[in-house]
Amino acid sequence: MTGAGPARTRLQAAAGRGLTRFVGRDAQLDQLFRAQQLAGHGRGQVVAIVGEAGVGKSRLVHEFLHSQDMADWLILESSSASYDRAAPYLPVIELLRRYFRIVVHDRTHVIREKISNGILTLDPTLQDSLPPLLDLLNALNGGHPFRSLDPILHRQYTYEAVTRLLLRETSVQPVVAVVEDLHWNDALTLGLLKELVVTAQNARLLLIVTYRPDYRDEWRDQPNYYQLHLDPLASENLADLLQALLGSDPSLSALKRFLAERASGNPFFVEEIVRSLVDTGVLQGTRGSYRLARPFPSVEVPPTVRAVLAARIDALPAAGKRLLEEAAVIGHDVPVTLLQTISGLTVDRLRALLDNLQAAEFLYATQLFPDLQYTFKHSLTQDITYSGVLHERRRDIHARVVDAIEELYADRLGEQVERLAHHAMRGEKREKAVHYLWQAGGKAAARWALSDARACFEQALGVLKALPESQAALEQAFEIRLELRPVLRQLGEGRQMLEHL
Repeated sequence: MTGAGPARTRLQAAAGRGLTRFVGRDAQLDQLFRAQQLAGHGRGQVVAIVGEAGVGKSRLVHEFLHSQDMADWLILESSSASYDRAAPYLPVIELLRRYFRIVVHDRTHVIREKISNGILTLDPTLQDSLPPLLDLLNALNGGHPFRSLDPILHRQYTYEAVTRLLLRETSVQPVVAVVEDLHWNDALTLGLLKELVVTAQNARLLLIVTYRPDYRDEWRDQPNYYQLHLDPLASENLADLLQALLGSDPSLSALKRFLAERASGNPFFVEEIVRSLVDTGVLQGTRGSYRLARPFPSVEVPPTVRAVLAARIDALPAAGKRLLEEAAVIGHDVPVTLLQTISGLTVDRLRALLDNLQAAEFLYATQLFPDLQYTFKHSLTQDITYSGVLHERRRDIHARVVDAIEELYADRLGEQVERLAHHAMRGEKREKAVHYLWQAGGKAAARWALSDARACFEQALGVLKALPESQAALEQAFEIRLELRPVLRQLGEGRQMLEHL
């Protein structure tokens, strides 16, 4: 070994193991390259890639970003997950962390140094952007005047700081920013992206977003906006994919026809069916050179991708399935130190099970330093694994995750309050749920994420109602209502609601 590998996303990790040949998206890839050329000449572009789960949105982005044409571009990638919906600016924070090269164990003073040095090196005139950027990364001093700004000004200065930073960077080198799963983003992130779309029209910036068809963005009238629809693969492209996956053995002809009909052009579905047939011994060999080991009735292949995934998960050895379920409760991204803490496994046993899960393509190692981290191959994989965990066991794992996060991140719990609130709620640790929901609401209110703040405060009040009546609970409810009042006022709620509180 010579050092850490560059993989940071599930597709980057998968590429190291060998991705299936990319087929059927030449037209969409050409459109991305046309947008890149326009952006590279100072005509900023935004491209929305729209498609159902598993149709290949992330793979298209991966192929584009890893082409030779992107060698001179600064690439900033971010993603979202449904369980992080309550965290304002989460994708923006991830973009900034990558830009300033901030890692999870960096202490507050190190974060301040990295951001300050980065800003001063780029352009000293951006110094007034430091407070909003430090605030986003929880590195601003508690008594700084920026924290007490009027919410509208707070949001405005935050938007300006991020957009000015990115636009100034585009004068040094062209920038491509990627935000995936836009349908899971919070209102403040969406507002900032909308601002960026407008202000970047004369900059060397390409913004790529992905989302599912049931989401509608607000940029359709912008002159620099393009939307790419990814439909299921056409029959000839699906035939190419099956050829790349399976190979040319004559015994596969009937299977290929069956897969083409069953998968309906969804490449993720195709890959999962092939994987399940390998797991059950129907196929033998390696990718691209399989052969049919035994006849198979079509009833062995479930009719949907969700059913295929569920069957594959159920077929895992007990220890592997148990670990995958614990990982699914943690979330889409799984820090190994956290997983080890809640699983109670030895390091050697944990690594062996993770190796097996990675070989079966359920998880991928996507980060080596400062901590090893795994990511689910697809959001559907995590979702189906999670939904298969019995309620009582799921509750117990969530509760253990709360305790583990409090132990492992004791010096930086402020960054974890949304995640802690999520796990405390589902782990039925009600007192802690109230505490972290209250903190998350205050954090959201300070960032003018008023809808998120309201949701957290009201959820905390709802939990308090379920607790035994006590003086402490009454005092907490009173104080939470005091913080909720100005949030409702800012949201323009009616007099009747305010009087009720």
